[in-house]
This record gives sequence, C-alpha cells and structure tokens, in this order.
Amino acid sequence: MRIGVFADVHGNIYAFEKVLVSLKQESADLYVFCGDVCGYYYYQNEIIKIMMEMDNLVCVAGNHDNLFLRMLQDEVLENEYERQYGKSSRMLKNNISSESLEFIKAMPQQYIIQNHKIAVFHGSPWDIDEYIYPSSSLDRFEELSYAYIFLGHTHYAMDRFAGGVRAVNPGSCGQPRDCGDPSYAVVDLEKKTVQIKRVQYDRTRMIKDVLKHKEKNAYLTTVLER
Repeated sequence: MRIGVFADVHGNIYAFEKVLVSLKQESADLYVFCGDVCGYYYYQNEIIKIMMEMDNLVCVAGNHDNLFLRMLQDEVLENEYERQYGKSSRMLKNNISSESLEFIKAMPQQYIIQNHKIAVFHGSPWDIDEYIYPSSSLDRFEELSYAYIFLGHTHYAMDRFAGGVRAVNPGSCGQPRDCGDPSYAVVDLEKKTVQIKRVQYDRTRMIKDVLKHKEKNAYLTTVLER
C-alpha cells in the first residue's frame, strides 16, 4: 500500500496545483491530508473543491481550520487573527461556499487507520497546537502503539523513528519553512520506505497576490522567498 501525505496548504493554490500533479503520479492507494487548508493565503474555496474531487482522501483539521470556524462566531478573534495572519480568513468568511464550509466542519481532529496502525494528527497526538519539529524530543512517541504517525503544523518535513513508531511530517504544500519548495511524502507500507519529495512553482504569483491585498504582515511574502 502506498500513501501520499500532504499538509498545510494554507490557501496557496499555485503551490498546491504543482504538488497535486506530482502526487498523482505516485500511484498512491490513499491520500492523507494532515490539516490546515485555511490561513495565510486566498484560495481555500478553490482548493477544497479540488480536494473534494480526490478519490481515497482522508483529512484531519488543522489549528487554522479550527480558528476559522471559531472566527465565524467571534469578531474579537477575527480581528486578532487578521492582525497576526493577514486578511485571508476574513475574506474566506465573506465568500465561503456552503460546500467548503461543510468540508471544514466535517474534518475530524484525528484519524486512525486501525488495520495499518497509522494515526493522523495535525500538531501532535496530544495537542493540535503542539509543534513537533525535526529537532524535538520524541520520547513520548515511544509509548504509543502505532507503526506510523503522520503530522503537519510545523511546515518542516520530517521522517524520524521513536522506538517502534515512525513519525512523518510531509512538510508544507503552501508555505514551506524549511526551504522554498513545497513538499509531500510518499509512504510505502510494504517496502517500509518514506520519501519526502519537493516540487517547484512560481512563487512570484502568490507574492503578487499578497502585495495586491496590501497585507501589513511582511512575513506573508518573506516566508515564500526562503
């Protein structure tokens, strides 16, 4: 069984489309999304439409997905979110399709594939907001009964062992922070291999969109230029 794992798209359709082309060439039997279609950039409706048309896709929610749902009922949070992360979620609130909203609402906080001893989370098995970096201690993972744990959230690709547990983060489709190129992972359960793969895309298109929206947070462009 081959599994294509991706995470943290964050509304960057230009990167996501390139990742998807490459991902679909991997002959995966299952696709796993580790959360965060929302946040930072502007094309969540379009990305969710594409994801809804993917066969054999399972998803979990990310922290930005949860924050977006909370924003719908909390104007104070909405204002704070825009100050920290930019205008994209306010824009999504104003134009989200009913299908996209239901897709976000339906994403579970975790997903377990029992027959393969795989667990999918966004942050960590203990907290959606916890960051498990390539340099983080994995001592707690050794006590878990899974063979594989798929994570997102850090935007850093990772493939590490902790006892009998293999912790995999595919990195970020939409806002990679370990290098400028979006990444995904291919996990082959029979061969017991994990490949982190990267694609190239024209990041200047998203940078132009950010500038067009006159965002105040310079990080929205500088992180794309890494």
